[in-house]
Amino acid sequence: MSRHSSFDDLQGARPDPRAPDVIRLRQSRQAQFRAVVGEAPAILRVESGVKFLRGAIEGIVPEGALTLMPADLPLDVENRPAPGGIYRATGLVLPRDVGGPRGTATAVACTDPRALAAFERALDLQRSVAAPPSVRLHAAEEVLLWLAETGLVLPPPRPPLLTERIRMLCAEAIDRDWTASEVARRMAMSEATLRRRLAADGTTFSVLLTDLRMTRALGLLQTTDRPVGTIAAEVGYASASRFALRFRDRFGLSPSAIRERPDRLGTEVDRVGTTEVAPAI
Repeated sequence: MSRHSSFDDLQGARPDPRAPDVIRLRQSRQAQFRAVVGEAPAILRVESGVKFLRGAIEGIVPEGALTLMPADLPLDVENRPAPGGIYRATGLVLPRDVGGPRGTATAVACTDPRALAAFERALDLQRSVAAPPSVRLHAAEEVLLWLAETGLVLPPPRPPLLTERIRMLCAEAIDRDWTASEVARRMAMSEATLRRRLAADGTTFSVLLTDLRMTRALGLLQTTDRPVGTIAAEVGYASASRFALRFRDRFGLSPSAIRERPDRLGTEVDRVGTTEVAPAI
C-alpha cells in the first residue's frame, strides 16, 4: 500500500519502520491551521488531546476516536494537546483510489468498538512483513466499511481539478525548482493558459507551490524528529531562515513551536494561521 505524501509525507512520517503507511503525529502546542489540504486520504485515531475540524467537515474528534481525513479538501484543523501533555494521533495513510463507501459524511468521529478493533487489526497487518499488500489494503478497506456504518465516508470520486493535478505533480519531487512554464508543459497547455486558469480559481502557481511545501513541512514537523533545517531542504528551501519565515506567514507560528515542550508553553495561545486558501493535512 505504501504511498506517503503530507498528511500529515502524512506524510516521511514518524513512521513505524515496519509499517511505512502508519504514521505517528505529535504536537506540543495548541494551534489552528487554516485551509490545510491533505495529499492522501487517511484514517486517524486521536490518542491524546482533541482535534477540531472546520470547513467542509465540521466537528470534534475526542481522545480515543477515529476520524477520516480526505485528500484535496481544504480544512481548518485545530489540534489541542491534553492538559499538561501533548496532542498525539496515529494515522493509516490510504491510496488515493482506495475502495470503500463514498458519499456525503454525516459524522466526523467514530468510537464504535468494531471500527476501533478493525483499525487495530489494520495496524497490526501493516507491521507484518508476511502480509501481502493486497491483504493490508483489504484490512484498511474493512475499517472504511465500519466507519461508513457510523456515517464517516470519503467524498465521491471525481476528476481532479487543475490545482489538484498540479499539487500531485509537484509533490512527486517537492524539493525541485519547479517553474510555471515546466508545469504548464506537463499539463499540455501554455503558460499563459495555466496562469489564467489558476487566476480564475483565485490562486497563482507560486502560492500553490508554497502552500504544498508548507503543508508537507507541517506534516514532517508533526511526524518526524528531523531537524528543521533538514525539513526545509526536503521541501525545497536552501535557507532554513527563509523557510521559517514562510512557515510563520502561512501558519502563524514558527516551525520549532510545533515541537516545543509543554512545560515551556505557559499560558500563551498561538496565533491563528492565515486565511490564504490553498488550491490540500
